[in-house]
Amino acid sequence: MGTNYYLHAPACPHCGHEEQSPLHLGKSSAGWCFGLHVRPEEGLEDWADIMALILHRLEAGWSLRDEYGDDIPVDEWRGVVTDRAWPLATDHRTQAWLDENHAVPGPAGLVRHRVDGWHCVGHGPGTYDYIAGEFS
Repeated sequence: MGTNYYLHAPACPHCGHEEQSPLHLGKSSAGWCFGLHVRPEEGLEDWADIMALILHRLEAGWSLRDEYGDDIPVDEWRGVVTDRAWPLATDHRTQAWLDENHAVPGPAGLVRHRVDGWHCVGHGPGTYDYIAGEFS
């Protein structure tokens, strides 16, 4: 179970319709490093690129929301991504479990995605991974 985060364009003031699809920022899953959704083909390759985009869009009237439609302050979202830990670090993470889940041990008791060059394209310096492509 996890929570996805999005940037939403301003809605039409008359009908409430959003002209653009929300931009997926990433997913928080219990026990895992945050999956930060990068788009290298669009110049969004790392934390700095994504934060610059978020701050620019927030200034332009966009909103940061979770998948349930709740507005999230940018500082709270930053914490979701960078202030992660998992106290149950040894709960079930055998080498077989890591292999089966394409994972490697990460910081603060978390696991992180194994870099494979197409889905996980890198590890951030903190508690987040750079994930390209589709999310589940």
